[in-house]
Amino acid sequence: MKKEIYLLFVILFFVWRSEAQQDPQFTQYMYSDLLINPGVAGSAGICATGLFRQQWAGFNEVIIDTVTGKEKKFSTSPQEILLTLHAPIKILHGGLGLSIYQDRYGYQNDIAAKLAYSFKFNISGGSLGIGIAGDFLSRTIRDGFNPRNPDDPAIPQSGKSDFFVDLSFGAFYINPDKWYAGVSATHLLTGEGANTHQSTKRHVYLYGGYSFPLPFNPNWTLKPSAMFKTDLTTVQFDLTAVAEWNKIVWGGLSWRIAGLDAVAIIMGAKPFINSSSAIRGLEVGVAYDITTSHLGYNHKRSFGSPEIMIKYCFNIIPTTSSYGYKGTRLLGNKPIEY
Repeated sequence: MKKEIYLLFVILFFVWRSEAQQDPQFTQYMYSDLLINPGVAGSAGICATGLFRQQWAGFNEVIIDTVTGKEKKFSTSPQEILLTLHAPIKILHGGLGLSIYQDRYGYQNDIAAKLAYSFKFNISGGSLGIGIAGDFLSRTIRDGFNPRNPDDPAIPQSGKSDFFVDLSFGAFYINPDKWYAGVSATHLLTGEGANTHQSTKRHVYLYGGYSFPLPFNPNWTLKPSAMFKTDLTTVQFDLTAVAEWNKIVWGGLSWRIAGLDAVAIIMGAKPFINSSSAIRGLEVGVAYDITTSHLGYNHKRSFGSPEIMIKYCFNIIPTTSSYGYKGTRLLGNKPIEY
């Protein structure tokens, strides 16, 4: 009976992710915003970011190996891998960005690339980026999906795949070391795959954050942030509060409201920020989600969702020398002048 209940949950989750919010989800969303907002491209020097998330660790299904005929564990828990790179391009009066990700959930596997361009304006001591991105998505039903009614045309079949071409649009403003805000829409070209029978749905994001030193101790900075996202059917809020010490280490909490709720612990550091070497632009961070919904308490299968982040930013400073470049320096959140 427990196995049937669990299998039902997996199928329901698969349908929920396929028909509702589909973009990869990260607790450290302040580091993944290029994926959802092309206006971010070129906003803070040359930056490369990697994120890995294993959601609901411990969710596995036992299936029969088609080669050996033996039982084996098949992971159905969501897993997201994201790599982003963006840089200012002065000749284009803006920035270019590239996002590549894999999003595996249930029996569905998405691999996608996004190429973004952002046009920049200098406004009120900060930088405003208006961006557009072309999205290229490959969606596949993983081997091992064996529905009870394989002849039902509405149920996707194992090994089937579709390719989607899509567009994203967004605006992003950052005032260095003070505040930032973004608004964006993804999957502007909605459609349904002929083979997987899975559709893409438009998503809208609104997010922002603020930084202010604590009055009783200026070495500490409080950084609250929030993200609102919807697919015009469901709604989700992420509320985060992080305390940072001397721009070196930080820690805080995040709360995800609506849908599959969770409380997360966030920690990170810029271990070489006071170094004069090029690696002073390195940041590392971790997050761990604790499921607060019935998923964690009743089923006892979710052991939380660990997440790892690594980011590196630098700026190439041109010189009058014929050798081309003088060196590198960390930009942090300082915008490029256009």
